[in-house]
Amino acid sequence: MPTTTERKRVITEATDLGIGMLIAESEDGAYQPVGAVSTIREGREIAASDMRRRMHRLDQSSDPMCPARYLVWAQGDGGEYATVAEIEPN
Repeated sequence: MPTTTERKRVITEATDLGIGMLIAESEDGAYQPVGAVSTIREGREIAASDMRRRMHRLDQSSDPMCPARYLVWAQGDGGEYATVAEIEPN
């Protein structure tokens, strides 16, 4: 589903975000940066990998943050960062 920024720029799964950020966010609002992404599609791939890593750590009696969602942030035309996609963990 394409996302539109304030200036009506359409952002699709494959739109080059420049340097987008993938952020893991918990139910209580805690967050952890996961990494830089160049597209929403890449964000989905990295989010899935991150969730598998967190589940593996949980199986090994570690206590990783459990994300309720992942957010992809990208810089808009005015220089501000905003959420351009929300990814449900799987």
